[in-house]
Amino acid sequence: MIKNTNHELFIYAVITGNVPGEVYVDNVTNPSSTLIMTPVSNVVAGDANNHFFNAEIKKKLDFFDTVTCDTIEWERKIPDIHCNIAIKKYNRKYYKFDEPLFENFSETLNEQYTLEYVYLDKLVELQYENSKEIKDWFVFSNMDDVKDYCLGSYIRKGNKIVCWCLVDCIVEDRIEIGITTLKDFRRKRLGSICLAATVSASRSNGIKEIGWHCVDSNVGSYTIAEGVGFKKIKEYSCFTPYPPIENVTDLNNEQWSEWALHYEKMNGMEPVYYEQAAECWGHANNMEKSMENIKCLVETKPKSLSKDFLDFEGFATFQDRVEWENFIKKISN
Repeated sequence: MIKNTNHELFIYAVITGNVPGEVYVDNVTNPSSTLIMTPVSNVVAGDANNHFFNAEIKKKLDFFDTVTCDTIEWERKIPDIHCNIAIKKYNRKYYKFDEPLFENFSETLNEQYTLEYVYLDKLVELQYENSKEIKDWFVFSNMDDVKDYCLGSYIRKGNKIVCWCLVDCIVEDRIEIGITTLKDFRRKRLGSICLAATVSASRSNGIKEIGWHCVDSNVGSYTIAEGVGFKKIKEYSCFTPYPPIENVTDLNNEQWSEWALHYEKMNGMEPVYYEQAAECWGHANNMEKSMENIKCLVETKPKSLSKDFLDFEGFATFQDRVEWENFIKKISN
């Protein structure tokens, strides 16, 4: 049934039991429609016109779940299978490692940093300041299944891990990987070094295919991939009820404003849309519009305000402004 999303290795990882997930079909013995729920996506494939099955999908998908459609026909069915009317189409890129373009990566690492590799037998021993970031990454159903693989690499500065590139899933000799660099350590080539190290170790480990996915707005992500030797294979569409970012800077003020306006079209239907619009206006550095939506939120659902929401990072640039302080005092009384 899968025709156009076969680049999503997580689908096969779920089917083979490599990672946890759920597979639903309309008929066990002779399936024609399917919903595959993986740790990173929810994929619909097969016959898109099974109305009963589509209604069941709508019950299964959560309000903030994303969806990847295998065909155009499924894209047209989004309103029938998702309960969040704010769900919106966006684009992603899929890359596959082609040839090494950064083979001397270890020689370029500044002496204040240390590059180390992740293996299962060493995972428990990691005791750095933020080792939990590495340990919590993996979602394998059975860790013993990956004991012979290099699971990635990380770069640390002293006792703190500042960048890591780790394996998301493994199916035979294929893997997909992801990368994270702490905000204060970006633009230092650490991501490129970590990615190159993970690719090199994985290939030496017998891995023949290495995949990489990213949001098309994350220029930094795919620039790193291309610089290390990844080649773009395809662009594909997904649906998301929230801004598709890997970093806040993936979207500029204009794009954040577009998302804010998108949510404002839904205002009055669900209180959460006021909240989301306010947050997007915050990222767009528009204090007045943020306050406007927060005011509507309070009027619609008085007890919805929380300290966590008001401390939202997108409002950080407003915190020292008198207008914002007076507004918060007024709505908090």
